[in-house]
Parts: sequence; C-alpha cells; structure tokens
Amino acid sequence: MDGLQAFEELNLETPYPQADLGMKTNSQVRCCLVFVLGASFFAGGCESKRTSNVALSTPTNSARAPHAVDGTKDTDLSSDPKGPARFYTVDHYGVDRNAEEDLKMTLARANSENKRVLLQVGGDWCGWCKLLTGFIESNEKVRAAIDKDYLVMKVTFTSENKNEAFLSKFPSIKGYPHLFVLDKDGSLLHSQDTGVLEQGKGYNEEEVLSFLGKWKPE
Repeated sequence: MDGLQAFEELNLETPYPQADLGMKTNSQVRCCLVFVLGASFFAGGCESKRTSNVALSTPTNSARAPHAVDGTKDTDLSSDPKGPARFYTVDHYGVDRNAEEDLKMTLARANSENKRVLLQVGGDWCGWCKLLTGFIESNEKVRAAIDKDYLVMKVTFTSENKNEAFLSKFPSIKGYPHLFVLDKDGSLLHSQDTGVLEQGKGYNEEEVLSFLGKWKPE
C-alpha cells in the first residue's frame, strides 16, 4: 500500500461526522499521513539496501589453464592468498633479480634457522605457478609444514630472463613450476616435478604434505 492509497482510505474511514470536521480532525489526518509515508519510504529503503548487499556478495568463478611447460604467456590464475608468508626469502618472480645473490641470502637464513630450502622455479606467465603459490599460502596444513621446516625462494624463468647460468647447476626441468630441495649448505637433495602433486585443477594436499615430510630436516 503506497502513501496516497493509505491517505484515501484514511479519509473514507474517518470516524467523525463530516459536519464536525475541524482543526483536531485535520491534524490527526495529517499526522497519520506523515506516519504512513515515512513507514513506506523506510521499508523501500531497507529493501533496496538488502538487494544491493546480495548483489555485491555474489561470488564469481575463475577458469584455470593447463599445466605450463614453456615461457609463453598464460591466463592470470592468481588466487586470493593471505599475503607473503614468513617462509619466503624471495616471494615473487622478477626478471631483474640476481638468483645467485638471492641464494646466498637464503642459505644464510637457512643456517640461522636450521631449515631446508625450496627453490620454486617459474614465472608470472605460468598459471600453475600461481596456483601452487596460492595453494601453499592458503592451505593451513601445507603452510604450517613449510613454515616449520623450509624457506622458499622463487627463481624466475621467463623469455626475458631464463637464469640459464644459475639453473645449469641443477637437473633439467620438464615443466613449470618446478621445485628443488636444498640442504642448508646449498647441496641439492631432490628435484621435484610438481605435475605428480597435482589433482584435477589444483594440488593434492596429501601428496604435497608427503613430499614436504620426506625432505624436511632430520
């Protein structure tokens, strides 16, 4: 019922005789009209706000691309991680970074904290690299396991910077992202193909935890 309809019905149902309508009756009618119009406006405003909130909270889905194996551009598959974690020594891929210097800094910290190193090789062009980053940052069990026993250093592989001199010291890589496990003295312990850690369009928690548990410090 809108304000005008309420006002018309109010006039029709006024209990006072027509001849006796005076100051008091008109005042009561005006007060009732203000109340009805105010209530109608408030209800409409609440309904509009509720509809707006529902629209803003509707989630959207993002697609994921196949496992990347070269340096070509790929779809942006970044999730919404919790932010850079403490276990990173290098938390992003950068064509201007010096991997040799990054490793020196990482090993110094690994010795200080008695941890092993995960070299995460890839680039921002790689959709599965972004999926792996999002997975280890958002999965509580995996994040806790890495934080306890490892430091993570990202190593860039792009068409602009393939880090050939640095990566030539390690086994060849078939696809990206790729993980190398180093001891705190820098010696190579394991080369991990991340393809075997995948499940569907993401990563398998049990497989990743098994890998981390196998290579953690003794």
